Amino acid sequence: MIYSIIGILASLILLISNRDILWSSGELTRTERNYRLFLMGVMAYYVTDLLWGLLESRGWTAVLYADTAIHFAAMAAAVMLWTQYVISYLDGGSVVEKILYHTGRAFFAAEIIVIVINFFCPILFRFDENGGYHAEVARYATLAVQIFMFLLTSVYTLRITTRSEGTVKLRHLTIGLFGIAMIVLITIQVFYPLMPFYAMGYMLGTSVLHSFVMEDEKEEYRREIESALAREQMQREELAESREALRDALSAAENANQAKTTFLSNMSHEIRTPMNAIIGLNNIAMNDPTASDKVREYLEKIGASAQHLLGIINDILDMSRIESGRMTIKKEEFSFSKALEQVNTIVSGQCRDKGLQYDCQVKGQIDDYYIGDAMKLKQVMINILGNAVKFTPEGGSVRFVIEEGPRYDRMATLTFVISDTGIGISRDFLPHVFDTFSQEDSSSTSRYGSTGLGMPITKSIVELMNGNIAVESEKGVGTTFTVTVTLGESDRKNVDAAGGELDPREMSVLVIDDDRIALEHAEIVLSQVGVRCETAESGWEGVDKVRIRHGRREDYDLILIDWRMPEMDGIETTKQIRSVVGNETPIIILTAFNWDDIADEARAAGVDTFAPKPLFAGSVMEEFREAFRRKSEKLVERTTDLKGRRVLLAEDVAINAEIMTMVLSMREIEVDLAVNGRIAVEMFAGHEEGTYDAVLMDMRMPEMDGLEATRAIRAMDRPDAATIPIIALTANAFDEDVQRSMQAGLNAHLSKPVEPELLFETLENLIK
Repeated sequence: MIYSIIGILASLILLISNRDILWSSGELTRTERNYRLFLMGVMAYYVTDLLWGLLESRGWTAVLYADTAIHFAAMAAAVMLWTQYVISYLDGGSVVEKILYHTGRAFFAAEIIVIVINFFCPILFRFDENGGYHAEVARYATLAVQIFMFLLTSVYTLRITTRSEGTVKLRHLTIGLFGIAMIVLITIQVFYPLMPFYAMGYMLGTSVLHSFVMEDEKEEYRREIESALAREQMQREELAESREALRDALSAAENANQAKTTFLSNMSHEIRTPMNAIIGLNNIAMNDPTASDKVREYLEKIGASAQHLLGIINDILDMSRIESGRMTIKKEEFSFSKALEQVNTIVSGQCRDKGLQYDCQVKGQIDDYYIGDAMKLKQVMINILGNAVKFTPEGGSVRFVIEEGPRYDRMATLTFVISDTGIGISRDFLPHVFDTFSQEDSSSTSRYGSTGLGMPITKSIVELMNGNIAVESEKGVGTTFTVTVTLGESDRKNVDAAGGELDPREMSVLVIDDDRIALEHAEIVLSQVGVRCETAESGWEGVDKVRIRHGRREDYDLILIDWRMPEMDGIETTKQIRSVVGNETPIIILTAFNWDDIADEARAAGVDTFAPKPLFAGSVMEEFREAFRRKSEKLVERTTDLKGRRVLLAEDVAINAEIMTMVLSMREIEVDLAVNGRIAVEMFAGHEEGTYDAVLMDMRMPEMDGLEATRAIRAMDRPDAATIPIIALTANAFDEDVQRSMQAGLNAHLSKPVEPELLFETLENLIK
């Protein structure tokens, strides 16, 4: 029974300690595969040992004979597999390893032959009539060969140990000592055949060798991790290089975009300057009572061509803003009925002049007011309707249908269907309608004045409005555009303002507060009463926005300023704003504190009234009405008499100077001309204080430009140098140009070509 006990114990130890190898489903190395085969051979040896003890105790000789035969086969297999494992572990590729490998396989084959012969002639073992076991000569030869095999592996391994280092040396030494231990145990087994020394040696050996295999796995895993970390580090370096390359590419793209913007700004200026002369002279000539009808006809064509060229310039600038992502859509309440009326006035006039029938229909219920960008929406309608008129021959028709679609989350969808009976678009060109500078027929440029920019701009604006645009057309039959845009719902349903007073819904408000949450709250509250609201997160930002709006002559109707702000508080901000816009714009201080302590100082700075924080629509309306009442009183028309006023005009282009002089003479304004900025500064300095009522300053001039000349005038040590209105007359139309003008000390920024009425209105407002 001792064989059975040892067999059970050894089997359990082998299974438990080597379960990860025996039942591994992953990919194994060559050494691990050989070790697993060795374990299977040892396991077969243990099982036969276990069965031998059970069968011997019961006297089942026949079965015991078969078990013993298998036992010897398993013993030989284990020795063969042991040599293969040692060879794969050492992996030296030497001649000795090859000899060990082939010797092990030859021993196993010879043992199988001996076992087969033993069935016919007992040369390995036999059982007597009582079931007693007797060893024969071949059994001792088998054990001797096994001793020899273990001796060879041990000697070879110990020899390699002398050349090893560290942990590997210890493992090689242990393998060699294990072989020697097996030699000793097998030798004992020779003299005591019924004692399980052989099995005990394998039991201890497999436990020790398992630790080697596990350490090898850990080492392999460690190498894989190091390799993965190295690859990851390499990927990080490659990613860093890619990021750097992307940053360089982005920087180059930004520089290219900035260069393009600068180019467009310069081009706009260079083209607008002669355009100012063309349009100005054309207007003057048109008003000449001595001009004949034939001359007037020519002048009308010149004016139409000039306006068309100006439209192309504006389209190019719009396309630049779209490509650079600088075009934004406002969210302001506007009168849709008024916007539609303005569009219909323009388009119906064009249709009438060309002999086209124009029909505009509204289907279903359309609100009077929506929240969106009225200017951009009108641009979309006019672009498409203008094309319909342009490409429809005389006698044709243009139809415009407006219909409201579904509403969701206080958003409304409007659908515009614009159809015509014009020349149509071919099927091949339809996919390219919205491509930039795309034209179906190059001859259309001269025939219809097309540039290929209108539709791309229209599509971009529609998409910014969360909408879409589609087109259907047939050559020679006509074209239908279907546009859907998304607008916000407005609570306002009528278009009449009560009592002739200023309506909050028609006013724009600026809120200045360093608290982002307070600004968002103000936007919500003000939107509830229909007020268009812009925000600034500091006093300086608010002053800059006021200065730009004032430069464009589009002052805010109301300004709300938080009292407590860093760097520049509400009172100082009010002073700065008053220095820009004067006293006409109502200013309300917002504060969560008691304003009695600052009331006198605030009113002295120009504050009209106070409102508590946080804002609530109900409590703040009274303050609004009071501010609007004061605003209304100050908006009563106050026209300064311009007759006899004297203006210094700085303009280097002779034709532009002549035109501006003629325009100013319409209101009997005297003009002194300076052909560049340096002369303008000298003329201002050379005349007595109060000689000039205003300065009209071109921005781009030789020797000294308009900005430098303005700074020089403002820096003079005389009272009127700081107060005289200086108005920029320039072809630069970007916000950055307005900002630079305001920073240089100019009071207003008028873009060329300058409308005479806007110029006179600006002079009336600025001249005291």
